[in-house]
Amino acid sequence: MKRMFGLFVILSIICFVPFCKPAEAPAQEQQEEETPNPDDGNNSEEGGDTGEDTPEPPQAVHSPDGSVENDIVYAYVNAGEYEKFGEKSFFSSDPVVKATADLYKWKADDPKETVISWEGDASSEYTVSISKPEGLWYEETVKGTSYSITNLIPGVTYSYTVSLSGSPVKADSFTPTGKIRMVNIPCSWNYRDHGGWTGLEGKSIKYGWIYRGGCLCGVFTGTDGTDDPYSKDFYEVPDSMSTAIKRIGIKAELDLRDYPKQTGVWGDEHSAHGISLMETRFEGVDFMQIMTDYALYYPFQRSAFVQDMAWIIYEVRKGCPVAYHCRSGADRTGGLGLLIGGLLGMSQSDLQKDYELTSISTEKKEKKLKLANNISSSYQFLSTKKGIFTVEGDTFQEKCYRYLNQQFEDVRINADDLDWFIKFMLGLDNYTHPSWAQNYDNNALEDVFGKKDGSALDTDPTK
Repeated sequence: MKRMFGLFVILSIICFVPFCKPAEAPAQEQQEEETPNPDDGNNSEEGGDTGEDTPEPPQAVHSPDGSVENDIVYAYVNAGEYEKFGEKSFFSSDPVVKATADLYKWKADDPKETVISWEGDASSEYTVSISKPEGLWYEETVKGTSYSITNLIPGVTYSYTVSLSGSPVKADSFTPTGKIRMVNIPCSWNYRDHGGWTGLEGKSIKYGWIYRGGCLCGVFTGTDGTDDPYSKDFYEVPDSMSTAIKRIGIKAELDLRDYPKQTGVWGDEHSAHGISLMETRFEGVDFMQIMTDYALYYPFQRSAFVQDMAWIIYEVRKGCPVAYHCRSGADRTGGLGLLIGGLLGMSQSDLQKDYELTSISTEKKEKKLKLANNISSSYQFLSTKKGIFTVEGDTFQEKCYRYLNQQFEDVRINADDLDWFIKFMLGLDNYTHPSWAQNYDNNALEDVFGKKDGSALDTDPTK
């Protein structure tokens, strides 16, 4: 009887257990189970669909095949148009631009390369010959079965041949596309061609004549705090840097930085190249140093930007493509870039885009945005309320023209020289300057930088 009773109890327990309420989970775990996930699309009381789709995060874009524009440049210049200089930047407001910049950690101031390839033995050395329409551009010996070509000009048809021990392996041609031409100069940063932007009468500014960017000192090889950062002996220019300058065709360098041992404001002259070495590091390149710092702060008291512009016109008229720079290629360089682009008739939208492309410079490790709506508090020259924008004129192009032609008595650029520069850089047959424009007996091109030849150029380095 006792055995039967025990069996009954055991069976009762087995049958009852499945219907027992389970033990409560710890409070935190229970809360995690019961709280709806805001990302699972199931937040209604019924546990069903709310009918609202979760927005997809913005996606980075990629420039078309064959374009010289890298992905960030492509995303930014195609994001839209600013109504006027100084509006909130697309780098801050456009989610696609930001997503594309984030993809590259905001460092992308080089052009997109074109890669050519051929069949063969990857261990062999091949000769790659690249030509422009007027003839051979350069040759290089490479090992492998592919080669990357950089610093190409949009719209120019390039041809190439690949040979092995003098025997042809492949020959072909291509024409790069795009608009904004970033330029790769090893051991420097933030370089781009002024060409490609739209100027007066809808004409495109010529490629290959004016470049803006950062320091061209080379690499500091001394010891911080021990060796003299003002001595050229401690700056090394690698062959790759000299080769790039030659292939790009730069024949004149304008340094906008201060004189040696007079800076004092930079804490990192050694690594960031805050001073001028007072000479170029490249053979066969003209050099000029014009300290332009104060013109940013006192645009109507200091004439440095006018002197800069006079020297650029002088060199271009000689047939020498110019690279101008400060340390970073941002503010002093940005002010001069605004003046050049404005004189040639660029829209305020494009002027802002050109200035803000410095935001993707590879100079700094951290992200360093250079936005047009943030600059007027320090740099009056770029201010829409205090600087070049306040000069008298019906258009911004006229304002820039008047500033260069009439603002200062110590250096003024003749109307004839400004007119020549505008016509040449835009390929215009005619240009009618404002009625108030003047020529002077003495002007910057003749008295400051030497006697101009007065003749139009017979050669064009971009062809």
